[in-house]
This record gives sequence, C-alpha cells and structure tokens, in this order.
Amino acid sequence: MLEENPNLCAYMAPSLNVRQDIAVIGVQKLSEDAVDTALKEWGQPKSKITLSVVHTISGIDIPGLDYQLTKQLGLPLIIKQFMLYHQGCHAGGTILHLAKDLSKNNEAQQDAI
Repeated sequence: MLEENPNLCAYMAPSLNVRQDIAVIGVQKLSEDAVDTALKEWGQPKSKITLSVVHTISGIDIPGLDYQLTKQLGLPLIIKQFMLYHQGCHAGGTILHLAKDLSKNNEAQQDAI
C-alpha cells in the first residue's frame, strides 16, 4: 500500500484523498462484518428491519455507508435511514440514543440496525 501511495509516507505531501479512499473500503468491510454478526446474534429475519442509523468518523462516500449497508443486506431503500459522518468518537453514545428514540417513538419501527 505504501509503495503504491508514496504520499502517505512523505511529510506535508497531499494524501487526504488517498486516505479517504482507503478508509471508505475499510469502513464498509468492517461495517458489513459487524452487521452480519449483529444479525446472527439478533436471530430475527432481515425483513423486520425498518430503520438504519449509521455513524462513522472516517470514510465519507457518496452514496453513503447507510446506503451501502442497506444494499448489502438486500433491504428496501424505503426504510428510514440516518447517517452521521465525522462526529468523533463521542457520537457512539449519541447515535445509540438516536436509534433508541426513533424506534421507541414509532411503534411501526421497533427494529433498527
């Protein structure tokens, strides 16, 4: 990777685009693995999912990680989707609170990822 992208090793060399491209792929792979594990633990069919709340501190991409995960899971694109980028590590609690409130306040959407 470093030989293919020498700017990653050079002080003050522009490397943001390269780092973002690497992060987009890595974040999506990590997210897919986490979702697969969570679904196995949950034990319910994917068809019960009506809400997607996603957060990442890296890897901004269009279409976003929420869309990529929805597509990977084979869910209809009409499910409610919320995506937060670059909110920092503290947003983990915020995103869990948001998911809880959204699902609790809408009885039709009790299952979230």
